[in-house]
Amino acid sequence: MPNSARSTLFEPGYRNIWRISYPLMLAGISETVIDITDTIFLARYGITELAAIGLADAWYMLFLFLSFGLVDGIQVIIGRRAGQDRAQEIGRVFTQGLYLLVMVSFLMIALMHLVMHLGLGELLASRDIMEATESYLRIAIYSLLFQSISLAFSAFYVSIAQTRILIGAALVLAISNIALDYALIFGNFGLPEMGIEGAALASLSAEILACLFLVASVFYKRYDRQYGLLRLTRWDNSIVSRLASISWPVALDTLVELIRWFLLFVIIEQMGEAELASANIIYSCFAVMMISIDSFSEAVCSMVSNLLGQNRREAIGELISKTTQLSYLVVIPLLAMALLFPDIVLAIFTEDELLIELSRGALPVVLLALLPAVPGSLFYAAVVGTGDTIASLMIQLITTLCALAFTAWTALVLSLPLEQVLFVELIVWILYLLFSWLWLRGGRWRRLSV
Repeated sequence: MPNSARSTLFEPGYRNIWRISYPLMLAGISETVIDITDTIFLARYGITELAAIGLADAWYMLFLFLSFGLVDGIQVIIGRRAGQDRAQEIGRVFTQGLYLLVMVSFLMIALMHLVMHLGLGELLASRDIMEATESYLRIAIYSLLFQSISLAFSAFYVSIAQTRILIGAALVLAISNIALDYALIFGNFGLPEMGIEGAALASLSAEILACLFLVASVFYKRYDRQYGLLRLTRWDNSIVSRLASISWPVALDTLVELIRWFLLFVIIEQMGEAELASANIIYSCFAVMMISIDSFSEAVCSMVSNLLGQNRREAIGELISKTTQLSYLVVIPLLAMALLFPDIVLAIFTEDELLIELSRGALPVVLLALLPAVPGSLFYAAVVGTGDTIASLMIQLITTLCALAFTAWTALVLSLPLEQVLFVELIVWILYLLFSWLWLRGGRWRRLSV
C-alpha cells in the first residue's frame, strides 16, 4: 500500500475514525459477551457463582497486565512505522513482540498457579466464594496465552487501519462462547453440568477458536508477504529494547488499573455477598457502555501514533475533537435508555428481586460516569499514542491512589451504602480527563521520538 493511500486512511475525518472504530466495537462486544454471558447464566445457577465470577474476572485480568503493556507497545511502534511507510519493519516489530507475548503468557500462567490459592484465601471472607473463584481460574488461566496472541493481531490490524477482519474474530468468539456456556454450565446437549467450571471451559474454547481465526487471516490476506508477518526471525535486541521501553510503563499502568478494579471488588466483598453480586451486575452494564468509548480510544491511540509518524502533530487536536463528538453520539442514546429503563437492563442479568433493588440505586451513579469518561478516555489514549508512556503511568498512579482512598473511606470507614461507594467511578474519569488534558497542553510530547 503506497504511503499516500495509508496516510489517507489515517486522515482525522469522521468517516475514517468511524471506519477504524466500529469493528473494534464489535470485537469489544464479543469479549464483553463472554463476561456478560457468564454473568447471566451464573446468576440463574447460583448467587455464590455470580459473586465469584466478578472476582475471578478481576483476578484473571490482573495477570494479563504484561500482555496489555506489550500489545500497546506493539501498536504504538507499528502505528509510527505505518505512518513512515516502513512495511517490512512492521513485520519484524510484530514478530519480536509475539515472541515476548508468548514468553510472558507462560510466565503469568505459572505465576497464577503458584499464588492463586494463597492470595484468594487471605483476601476473601467467604470460603464458598473463594472455592468457586478458584474452580473458574484453574481452567480459565490458559486463556491468557490465546487472548494475548489475539490482542497482538488486533493491535496490528488497528495500526494498519484494517480493522474489519476483527469482526470475523468477534463473531467466532461470541457465538462459540454463548453456545458453550449454555451447554457446559447447565449440562445441555448431552454434555455434563459443570457450573462455574463450565463457564471457564467455554471461555477458554472460545478464545482458542478466535485466535486460530486471526492466525489464518494473516495468510488469507497475504500479510505474511506484504509485511513479513509470522516469519521466524532471530531475536532482535534493538526492536525488543524499543518495545520494552514503551511497554513497561504501559504494563505497570495496566497493572495499577487492574489492582484498582480487584481491590474495589475485594472492599465491596467485605460489605456482603449481595453487595458484591450487585456490583458485578452494575459493572457488567458499565462495561457494555464502555465498549464504544474504548474502541474510539484505541483508534485515537493508533491514529495519533500514525500522525506523528507523518510528522503531522497539528492534526491531533482535530482528531480528538471529532472522536469526542462521535463518541457522544453513540454513548448518550445508550445512556438515556439505561437510565430511563433500569429494571429492564438489570433483568437481563438477574431475576433476584433483592439484587435488582440493590442495583437500582447504584446503577445511575456508575453510568453517569460515562459523561466524563468519553473525553477522559480519549485524551488519555492520545497520551499513550505519543509514546510517552511514563506520563500515562503517572496519571494512572495518581488516579488509582485517589480512587482506592475514596472507596476504602466510604465503604469501610463510613459504611455508606453501595450507591455512594460507587460514586468513585465519576471521580476516576474526571481525574483522567484533567491530568491528560494538562499533559497534552504542556507540549512535551512534541519532542518525543519512537
